[in-house]
Amino acid sequence: MEDHSHLIIGAGLTGLSCAYHLGQDYLLVEREDEPGGIVRTRDRHNGFLCDGTGHWLHLRNPGIKELVNKVLPGQLVEHERKAVVHMRGAFTPYPFQANTFGLPNEIGMECLLGLLKARHPEDFGLTAPTRPPKHFRECVERLFGEGICKHFMVPYNEKLMGVKLEDISATYADRFIPRPSLEDVVKGAFGFSRESLGYNAKFVYPREGGISALPKALAKAIPTPPRYDTTVTSINLGGKTATLSTGEQLRFKKLVNTMALTTLVRLISDAPPEIRAAAAKLRAATVHYYDIGVRGAGDIASNYHWIYFPEPEFVFYRAGSYSAVHASSAPKGCRSYYVELSGGDAIELLKQPDKLKPRVIADLKRARVLSDDDEILFMELCDIPHAYVIFDEHYDPCRKQILDYLTANGAFSGGRWGGWNYGGMEDALLEGKAAADMIRNHTPESL
Repeated sequence: MEDHSHLIIGAGLTGLSCAYHLGQDYLLVEREDEPGGIVRTRDRHNGFLCDGTGHWLHLRNPGIKELVNKVLPGQLVEHERKAVVHMRGAFTPYPFQANTFGLPNEIGMECLLGLLKARHPEDFGLTAPTRPPKHFRECVERLFGEGICKHFMVPYNEKLMGVKLEDISATYADRFIPRPSLEDVVKGAFGFSRESLGYNAKFVYPREGGISALPKALAKAIPTPPRYDTTVTSINLGGKTATLSTGEQLRFKKLVNTMALTTLVRLISDAPPEIRAAAAKLRAATVHYYDIGVRGAGDIASNYHWIYFPEPEFVFYRAGSYSAVHASSAPKGCRSYYVELSGGDAIELLKQPDKLKPRVIADLKRARVLSDDDEILFMELCDIPHAYVIFDEHYDPCRKQILDYLTANGAFSGGRWGGWNYGGMEDALLEGKAAADMIRNHTPESL
């Protein structure tokens, strides 16, 4: 039986970051044949580099920015977001709540008046609520008013999550919902757009190799490379042992997990019944997406970085273009897209792929992302399990119960899947560093 001080499950960004900052005495196992996890570029149809939906780096933390530039020296290109919302045949810049100019007058007026009533109810003979919002829908209605919620916030997020917003905690809005000032909204209603709102207004992307360039560079920078094509099939957390898909058994002192938290609990043979019960209550939305390659000149909406589709008549909630961000992601004369589906009509159509594909094509043409003259070279349907965790009434208590149990037994579970949270690539790198710091410092509240 092998002995390892630290067993790290998963060579995605969190696992790689943990190994990088730990520096020694670890075993990093990865089920795929290369690093990155969901952060991975696939070469489709001889020259289309597809990243498994949009993976754009938002580097705000100085330490993580330094790390990424160290492993990818001179390889990052900065881009300004070119994102829009499609509504009633028009395109308005994202975020919708600060850019209603160009929409039909009745929609713009409804959104502006709704916001004024939400921010200054006393001017309309209304009384401001005194209790905290009960759920996400009530939270965004108080923040943005009925109009913005009716036309964008509610339909878009319900298509994304596949659940009613009343089922989601009010805290979901805290980080990823841009909150414009009243001045920004009024200016946006009259065409003085401010497109720099939100956490993703600017981003960086590797000059070569797609987003896989980052995890591959990190994998080369760590002292002991990952063991690929290897999974953990069972764990005895109390006994500090694990069995691998190769049949090997090993002992460890500390465990760092980045696979889905619910999957981890299933693999722990000695997990108490209450921990299994807590894991069974955690929910997440699976996102399906098409990678699409086309040849042709395109149409007026072909070159946006990504487009939001809140309207129910469009089967997808978002469509983005790899090649609009980085032209070399597609061969010369071609373009590449990812089209994301989750709730709404997609729920039933995903059971009927023979009907789903022509519907997606028709909707892309109706939105003028594709033209009638474009030649579709391939459409590859893929999925992302656990893409968006559902922040419902069970989320906080059940997640805390599981993580506390793991901590008490010398285990850390982090990253977007392992931490059962919502975060970007920088967050994943930060959590890997945090796990390494906890191990090195032996902090009692951590491991």
